[in-house]
Amino acid sequence: MTFDYLRQSLFFFRSHFNRLALIQLPFLAILGLVQFQLLQGITDAGEQMELVQRNMFLNSALDIAMMPIYWGATLLYMQSVLQGQPLQAGRALSLSLACWGRLLITYIISVLAISFGLVLLVIPGIYIGVRLAFAEFYCVMEGKGPMESIRASWEHTADFFWPLLQGMVLIFGVLLVAEMLFGQLLVEQQGAMMLVSLLIQFLGVLPTIYAYRLYCVMKEEQKSL
Repeated sequence: MTFDYLRQSLFFFRSHFNRLALIQLPFLAILGLVQFQLLQGITDAGEQMELVQRNMFLNSALDIAMMPIYWGATLLYMQSVLQGQPLQAGRALSLSLACWGRLLITYIISVLAISFGLVLLVIPGIYIGVRLAFAEFYCVMEGKGPMESIRASWEHTADFFWPLLQGMVLIFGVLLVAEMLFGQLLVEQQGAMMLVSLLIQFLGVLPTIYAYRLYCVMKEEQKSL
């Protein structure tokens, strides 16, 4: 079952590569360039601790502010495809602004919960991460609030825990290995490494597509009851 859903997720990604790229890549490129400039500033300043902390804060703040926009647009686009009315990239991005606040809070709460779990010997963090995999779907696609989305995800991922875990481990594992290999091969080619890093970040949409496939299966099962 897991491999069937993985194949379906890869097919969706290939079929909608252009539209997904239009939604995500401009934002990922901006974040990558800003991070590069901030790192250059740290090097030029002799890695002063105060500058390091300030630049890390600025980079994190920008990332947090922009993520709900392009990620919300990605989710809305995926939903529109299954509804048979695919959104244009610009339209998806404009619609995502309406859910920016609640998606941001949902992400922050989820990250804090997962981080707390990771502190407890890693495994609890992985478990929490899997159980919260549907939270963003409830938030964006069903208009639920942050806590309501998290509770709904926790409740409805119980029966899909193992397929979710298996698929995400496989996807993240492949992406991690690819990033490490390219990092070693392109260690002295900064420009090429930035492009590879951008591509791998974009491929990070695959776990979300996979989780959404299982979310749709869950919804279909609920309708049949």
